[in-house]
Amino acid sequence: MRDPTSPEQKAIFSRGNNVGLLAQRLFPGGIDASPQKRSDNIAAVEKTQQLIKDGVEIIYEAAFQHGQVLAILDILVKKDDQWYAYEVKSSTKISQTYLLDASLQYWVITNSGIPLGDISLVTINNQYVKQGDLKLNELFNFTSVKKEALNNQVLVEEKIKSSMLVAANPQMPVVEIGEHCFSPYNCDFMGTCWKNIPKNSVFEITGIQKAEQFNLYNQGFKTIAEIPEINALDKNANIHIQAFKKGEAKVDVASIKFFLEKATYPLFFMDFESFMPAVPIYNNTKPYQHIPFQYSLHYKKDKDATVEHFYFLAEQGADPRKLFLESLLKHTENKGTILVYDALMERNILNSLKKDFPEYTVQIDERLKRFVDLMLPFQNRNYYHPAMKNSYSIKNILHALVPDLSYTNLKISSGSIAMVAFEHLQTETDLFKIIETREDLLEYCKLDTLSMVRIFEILEKQV
Repeated sequence: MRDPTSPEQKAIFSRGNNVGLLAQRLFPGGIDASPQKRSDNIAAVEKTQQLIKDGVEIIYEAAFQHGQVLAILDILVKKDDQWYAYEVKSSTKISQTYLLDASLQYWVITNSGIPLGDISLVTINNQYVKQGDLKLNELFNFTSVKKEALNNQVLVEEKIKSSMLVAANPQMPVVEIGEHCFSPYNCDFMGTCWKNIPKNSVFEITGIQKAEQFNLYNQGFKTIAEIPEINALDKNANIHIQAFKKGEAKVDVASIKFFLEKATYPLFFMDFESFMPAVPIYNNTKPYQHIPFQYSLHYKKDKDATVEHFYFLAEQGADPRKLFLESLLKHTENKGTILVYDALMERNILNSLKKDFPEYTVQIDERLKRFVDLMLPFQNRNYYHPAMKNSYSIKNILHALVPDLSYTNLKISSGSIAMVAFEHLQTETDLFKIIETREDLLEYCKLDTLSMVRIFEILEKQV
């Protein structure tokens, strides 16, 4: 049985569809060959054939079949009595996977009786800066891949033949798990093939390469408890193995004390949320630029003070950057350390805002100087709990140290889901959905900084 599609993967599919629809405007006046029932591939192929017979020169979602292999192309265009194929990708780069996809499309289309003058990949130009209306010819890059497609035709035929043999076999092939489960994408059937992997397996040692995990597994070490004391894994992986076997946390009190001395009260516990629209929405922004739209701040005046909470969540439909920045500067104007968990994104966003709003450079630099990264004592293994599973993500830290707090029951439970939710708000018209989504966003971001407060208090108790 196929694994359920994650919200993050659904967002990727949705983004790809939206970019594909936008790219159709590069070739206006076309006809969509999609059938009434989306899964009716035969109808799609027949409709495409009929449109070609009728003299239609621009076809969207053109479908072709040859030798039981189906290919659906984003845009098919006839120019000067030659057909040109365009496959649209929401990426900014051309990967080997995209080239193989295009090679398969070329094989199916040309063998079904449609010679192609060229086949091109249409990708996002990440250097495009929006100014006023979108300029599609600047937003998209066109790259001919006919040469690569021709070079791959023998490989395509070999892969098709081997796939046909598998499909013709009434028995499901026996394939051991391996690195192929993750390449080029995570397999949709891991829930089936991995169901017998035991709890606390060697695959739970994160932070090491997949090859190292499978090397252990193939040597017969299925669980962490079975891994010998002498092994080829790095220091951090062995810290996890030893902590797991002992069932207790490793605490370097001196190093934690040294870290805490960098954080002086009052303390600000800060977290940002941003989204990265593939197609820029606001002027002076680029594709996939981080646009901050939300922050949460927990403020603690001194060690014994009651924690206060401040926040900002932008209204949908307007560029949030300046209001975000002005609100943040106001809420952090008091002296004191600003604690951030994995500060790279927050630093990058503030440095980007300096370029966008240079009049605030001095104030932004002052805030940046006050940053202390709460991730460091966990990244450096100064505090290590076996439940962290060799990871120092805040969710793993929270699970290990503050089990009464959890993201499990939140409707928005990760930064990537928050990113998608806010992007959807830009076009949402249902008032109740808007209110509900905003409440979910506030609850998620608030938990991020409350988690930081609780984690910091645990570090304080150690010294």
